[in-house]
Amino acid sequence: MTLFPHYRVRGSAFERGKQLGQLAKQQIIHNIETYKALFLEMAQVQWQAARAYAIQYIPWIERYDAEILDEIKGISEGAEVDLIDLIVLNTRSEIITNLAGSNVPSDGCTSMAVVPEATKNQEMLLGQNWDWNNRVKPGMIVLEINQAPRPAILMVTEAGIVGKIGMNSAGIGVCLNFLGTSEREMGVPIHIVLRGILNSKTLPQAVGQVARLTRGTSANYLIAHKEGEALNVEAAPTNYDVLYPTEGYLVHANHFIGPRMVTIHDTARIISPDTHLRQGRANKQLASYGKEIDTDALKRIFRDHGGYPDGICRHGEVLAPDLGRPMISSTVFSIIMNMSQGTFELAIGQPCENPYEVYGFTSRE
Repeated sequence: MTLFPHYRVRGSAFERGKQLGQLAKQQIIHNIETYKALFLEMAQVQWQAARAYAIQYIPWIERYDAEILDEIKGISEGAEVDLIDLIVLNTRSEIITNLAGSNVPSDGCTSMAVVPEATKNQEMLLGQNWDWNNRVKPGMIVLEINQAPRPAILMVTEAGIVGKIGMNSAGIGVCLNFLGTSEREMGVPIHIVLRGILNSKTLPQAVGQVARLTRGTSANYLIAHKEGEALNVEAAPTNYDVLYPTEGYLVHANHFIGPRMVTIHDTARIISPDTHLRQGRANKQLASYGKEIDTDALKRIFRDHGGYPDGICRHGEVLAPDLGRPMISSTVFSIIMNMSQGTFELAIGQPCENPYEVYGFTSRE
C-alpha cells in the first residue's frame, strides 16, 4: 500500500504553516471536500453551517496558544484555502459531535501504553489503531515540525489539522480515543489540545495542556514519556480523570473507565458497543505476555479480529442510529511508538494486511 506523504517544515509558526500549506495543498483540499460530504452524510450539517459554527472556536484557539492559530493562518495562505475552512478541519470533531448530537459516531480506536518494567527490552511503548472513515486516507500525512525552542514533533495527521497522534523530541507521545457525553460546551478543540500535548516537555505539562481550559468535546488522551511513565486522561468538556498503569500497562477504547467519570452520561459506548470487547481483549492479551511485552506483541494485538468485523483490527461497518444506513469505519492506520528510541512504526490501513514502516526524527533541534 502507498505510504502517507512525509513532509518536514520549520521556522516561525506562520512560516512553517505556509510551508505545509504549499507542500500538502492536495491533501488539504481533499480533506475539506471529504468533510463536506461526511458532515452532510453523518450529521446533516451543511459546510456553510459548519463554517459559521467553527468561527466561534477562533478565540478559544488563540487563548489556548496564539502560535497555533498563527500556524493555521500560515497553512491557509500556503494552500490558498480560506482560513475558516482550515478552522473547520481543526474543529471537525466538535462539529460532528455538537451540531449533530450524541447519536453520531466519531473516530473510534484502541490505544495501549506499556511501561519499561513490563516490557521485554525495558522500553516505553505507546500505540494505537486509529479507526475512522476510509475516505480520509488520501488526506493523511506524516509530518515533522521543527519549531525551536519548542520540541520538534513527528506525527500522523489529517493534512491541515495541527495536532494528532505522534511524539516529540522531548520524549512525549500521545494517542487519541473518541469519547462521548451529552455535555455541550464551547471550549478548546480536541486537535488543538493534542498539539498542546505535543508541545510539552514533561508529563505534568502535558496533563496541564488538557486540563487548563474548558474543552470543546470529550476525548481520551493516552500520554507517555521516554522516562518510562504513562498517564491516561479521560476528558469531558468540564471535568477529567487521570489513570495510572499500576499493572505496567494501560488500555483504552471508546468508553469512560475512570472512577471520577462513573456517573457521566456516556454516549459513545452506546454508539460503539464493540468498545467493551476491544478493551477487554487488549487487556487480556497484554496480561498473557507477563513482563515480556515488545513491539511484536503489540502488533499481534493490533491485528486481533475478535468481534470481527468491529474488532481491534477493524474491517467493518458501524450502523449510525437514525441515519438509515451504515457509516463505514475501518482501521486507517496502526502506530507503535518506541519512546525510548524516539521512533515509531506505522502501518497504513489494517495492520493484518500491511507492513509497519519505521519513522524517526531527521533533526532534534
